[in-house]
Amino acid sequence: MKSIQFLPLLLLLSMFSCGKLATTSEDKKSVDEILKFYGGHVETMKGVQTLNGKSDDFFEVEIKDSKMINSQPQRAISNAANIAFIVFQNQKPGEYDVIKTKLLLSDGASFTKSFTQKELQEVKDIYPEIDKINSFLINKDDSGILEMFEPKFKPKKEVVKETLSRMDSQLGPITKIQFQGFEFLDNSNLGQMILIREVSQRDKVFPFINVAFDRKTKKMLNIEFP
Repeated sequence: MKSIQFLPLLLLLSMFSCGKLATTSEDKKSVDEILKFYGGHVETMKGVQTLNGKSDDFFEVEIKDSKMINSQPQRAISNAANIAFIVFQNQKPGEYDVIKTKLLLSDGASFTKSFTQKELQEVKDIYPEIDKINSFLINKDDSGILEMFEPKFKPKKEVVKETLSRMDSQLGPITKIQFQGFEFLDNSNLGQMILIREVSQRDKVFPFINVAFDRKTKKMLNIEFP
């Protein structure tokens, strides 16, 4: 009986979604940028969803056959977040309340995640700090890196200098850094944070970089080279 009760609502939502919103140039640009980044095959859907009496405009991206995503199943959350952020960056302000991402993996598994406009705006607001730390890493500016830390988590200058020097000697200097998504986490030691997932280019290897920022202060809490 539950399926009979829900079916008219689903049909109504589907019909309303398809009829209300036409594809915009911003939607097309969003898809182009996703394909440029990930390759594969992309399908989109948009409409209106109602939950607890609140209606939200949504835009959903479904992606499959992406070699990059299929090779990184452990980074499904950050890849889904990156796709949502690409859409957000290419839309007019306030265009969609929710952006959804669905990843279809080569092993038959799937992963779905939704991001609110508020969450995506929070990442956009912290982006200047991301650009700043990336510049400091590329230019080996250990003083600049230290200034970005939340004071109580700031390491000693010698530790930062030694770590950067060791990584450069082992893998080569960083020439480029690419943003690859984020996660909102609540850590028992670091508190509520945004974990930024990136990849660096060093000679012929592309190691990951994770940078954690405090959600309130936007100060850096931790940086690691996993």
